[in-house]
Amino acid sequence: MMPERAEDSLVELLDRLLNKGLVLNADVLITVAGIPLIGLSLKLLAAGIETMLEYGIFEQFDKSTRDWALKNRVTSPALMVEEETRLNFFGSYSQNQGKAWNYGYMYLTNHRILGWHKGFNKILYEVALKDILEITVVTTVHEEKEREELCIKVNNNSILNLHSQNLDAVYSALISEVHSV
Repeated sequence: MMPERAEDSLVELLDRLLNKGLVLNADVLITVAGIPLIGLSLKLLAAGIETMLEYGIFEQFDKSTRDWALKNRVTSPALMVEEETRLNFFGSYSQNQGKAWNYGYMYLTNHRILGWHKGFNKILYEVALKDILEITVVTTVHEEKEREELCIKVNNNSILNLHSQNLDAVYSALISEVHSV
């Protein structure tokens, strides 16, 4: 490949490699004292997956990989025995008055409220409903805007703050579940 201009950067080189691809054929013969011992025939194809698929390479691998990912995709957190989801929503949470807010899917069940990261299939936090002492709606300033959040006080002296677009529905459902425990 001949450079088109002197100031090509590594990023441009990688972009060209992914879009156009690179084919390298090499035949290597290893000899000792003029006697051939090992022969290697090497073929290297390097390109982005879209370029490979465009040329008919890796089609079956790509299809089987995507089929497996769709079949094995986890779409909700694992629940305990006799646990049922009452409400799920996307929102953010902060623990113990921390300044960092984390985003994820929130699940209210008949036993607990939990945050779940869909991409990593990981529970971010969980609070048993029986451990909740108090639930209040507070108005705070977040990113220079006023908004309402749920402030959940737990019996281990921790505080969980939740925010959602439909905070009234979350508050109502949470109050109802806590009172039924």
